[in-house]
Amino acid sequence: MTVIDAHTHFIPELLEEEAAHRPEWGIDVTRRDGTRWVSHDQGFAYPLDETFFGGDAKLADMDGRGLDLSVMSISPTLFFYWIGASDAASFARYANDALADVVRRAEGRLTGVATLPMQDPDAAAVELRRAVEELSLRGAHIGTSVEGAYLDEPRFAPVFEAADALGVPLILHPYYVGPRPGLEPFYLTNLFGNPLDTALCASRLIFSGVFEAHPNLELILVHAGGFLPYQIGRLDHGWSVRPEPKAQLERKPSEYLDRFFYDTISHHDSALAWLVELVGDERVLLGTDLPYDMADEDPVGRITRIALAGDSSERVMGSNAAELFGIRTEAAASARGEVEIAGEGA
Repeated sequence: MTVIDAHTHFIPELLEEEAAHRPEWGIDVTRRDGTRWVSHDQGFAYPLDETFFGGDAKLADMDGRGLDLSVMSISPTLFFYWIGASDAASFARYANDALADVVRRAEGRLTGVATLPMQDPDAAAVELRRAVEELSLRGAHIGTSVEGAYLDEPRFAPVFEAADALGVPLILHPYYVGPRPGLEPFYLTNLFGNPLDTALCASRLIFSGVFEAHPNLELILVHAGGFLPYQIGRLDHGWSVRPEPKAQLERKPSEYLDRFFYDTISHHDSALAWLVELVGDERVLLGTDLPYDMADEDPVGRITRIALAGDSSERVMGSNAAELFGIRTEAAASARGEVEIAGEGA
């Protein structure tokens, strides 16, 4: 069985040097007690862990956690939806090229998905096609909203159309680089705000009819779906008793749970077991969120503890991700390094 981490983050190794020449990014890399930190103009800062770069440190960390392959995606702090569209497109090309190079050098241990300049959906669609067709990346990693605009807005249709045509998934991830009103204390910006953003984005996609317009669209919800799976009964009830949720939706919301994939980052064994029971083992993917401090640092152990049946455990551990991202693995592969990525140059 090949164990695949579908949710782990990437930062280009030369970010510090590039940022020094890119004032429009609004970031600075400084040193605190010998550790490099990324600081954003909006106030958010975090350590620039070496495993972000996808080199030997990342592979050694994967070995220690029993992970055979990782699907890397840009740190959501670097979506850059708040800067000019042309500058965001330039960064996306730079970051995607850097990620593709890391993947090539990892000899089958890593693959990746693209970042896109979502403030310009047409440019985002162009970059997605380039990233998949020229760089052999496996999809894209985008925000649950774009500076206050949610993904159900018609202007984002070009991105969905491109992903649908290419047959690649989109990972939906909350992001922030500054304070969020009402959530500033106690780190609630992340603890509460992130699962709320995911649930709100997913609910709007369901109610707006996006899935009818894009019947083959494949979306991944991080952090075990945020609050969505655990409040789906409330959405169904609201749909049954209120006219507003029915405006563009003929079926109850719970019938759309199988239009998403969900990672395992629940931070609670029973919550993960219930998620698998609710949506089915074919819709759940192992994820870590590494190297952030909100990561699930032992996802293999968590899946083992909830004691899924053999075939079910294998699907969650890796075969679901292999199918979704187009990764070929040998059926009997058990040792790390025996993974083959489909596609030239990947």
